[in-house]
Amino acid sequence: MAKSFLTPEQGAELQHLYNDLAAINEKTAAILGAKGMASPEFEEADKAATDIWRRIREIRGDAG
Repeated sequence: MAKSFLTPEQGAELQHLYNDLAAINEKTAAILGAKGMASPEFEEADKAATDIWRRIREIRGDAG
């Protein structure tokens, strides 16, 4: 179940993480188009996006 409130610090971190996620998703899509899913660059970018998303879910309280 998602948290009903966040601390100001968590809110600030979430804003930062959502900006980071948008940027890494853009990068991941560009790499996918240029080099394909099997490329090491795509795997690295995809892992970074997954790590950010996991942290967002953890803060929101729905990381179960």
